[in-house]
Amino acid sequence: MGSDTITKYYDYTLPFYRFFYHGKSNAIHYGFWSDGVKNHQEALLNVNKFLADTVKIKSYDTVLDAGCGIGGSAIWLAQNYNVRVDGITISENQLEEAKNLSTKYKVNLLVNFYQRDFLNTQFNDSSYSIVWAIESVCHAEDKKDFIKEAYRVLKSGGRLIVDDGFLLRSPKNEHEQKDLDAFLEGMALSNLTFESDFKKSLEEAGFKNIKIYDKVNETLPSVKKIYKMSIFSYPLSIILEKLRLTPPLLTKNNLAGITQYRIIKNGIMGHRVFYAEK
Repeated sequence: MGSDTITKYYDYTLPFYRFFYHGKSNAIHYGFWSDGVKNHQEALLNVNKFLADTVKIKSYDTVLDAGCGIGGSAIWLAQNYNVRVDGITISENQLEEAKNLSTKYKVNLLVNFYQRDFLNTQFNDSSYSIVWAIESVCHAEDKKDFIKEAYRVLKSGGRLIVDDGFLLRSPKNEHEQKDLDAFLEGMALSNLTFESDFKKSLEEAGFKNIKIYDKVNETLPSVKKIYKMSIFSYPLSIILEKLRLTPPLLTKNNLAGITQYRIIKNGIMGHRVFYAEK
């Protein structure tokens, strides 16, 4: 799926995420509902905390947030670790929002944002000690391209952390395939890669000390939240589309909110965090 389609998806859905989903966390991703998490906002920020703890971020690290969205994680890292972060997004709208938020939260001296593709970042070799990617790698046509670029820009001993959805098995029948296809189209995804294939690609690129964390159960409350919103909004979006008040993109996105619940519950897709070292 081309970058124009992905950009169009995020540009159009940006106000919906802001109003209905991420709130002050500025996080466009599932939350981690681990022990002690009391609400949706805490769950969203808990993703940042888990990833930061896993890569053991220090103030002297340099971080590339690959697919930074509106800068939620980059800003949080600067606030909590006083670390320098470069965030990249292919969306001009997200870029402007991220820059505005970094100024609002007074971290603009630590955080920089660029409109760039994480498959070709244009940064120098060995520029970063950490490459950080939350639910962005799924948009890569070939995930190996992202892995190669991440390896290139990482310093020796640098760490890669990826939080995303992965295939666990192939659909068994036409109904399951239809659900998966609807999810992919509604989320502007060309494909999902198998967890096992992603691990193999990391190894082939030269990464070592690879660790995988299963986060399916911790993300289920977020999955259910999106499902409940979509059950309500999907019929409405069909009507609005027929009246030519909203585009097909919104209808497909609402359908994806329904089918994502089914493909996860049926074990087709799972949520994983990958950690690896160069």
